Amino acid sequence: MSATTRTQRTYDHRLCDLIRSTGDIHQATRQGIPRSTARSWLTSSRSEVVTIDGVDRDVFKLQKELFVLRKFLERLNALLRLVILIWKFSGFSLTNLRIPDRAR
Repeated sequence: MSATTRTQRTYDHRLCDLIRSTGDIHQATRQGIPRSTARSWLTSSRSEVVTIDGVDRDVFKLQKELFVLRKFLERLNALLRLVILIWKFSGFSLTNLRIPDRAR
């Protein structure tokens, strides 16, 4: 006997919000959504959504933060280049470094 599984449909959250706010399930049934599904949207409460904190900021604050982060990244890159340059001039090399075996 073969088992048949029913695939569960997913709907756009904006459509669910529209049905909840208007309370009119006829808008959903006109789109081909089952009446029982649209009715369940009216009775169920909206679940909590966890988002990142940058979503609710305005564009100016995000651009300002991006500028500060880019400036910080430039400083880190300059510092890394300086460290590499000092290593090269000092003659430091990992090729002549002796790594002890496990027993020691």
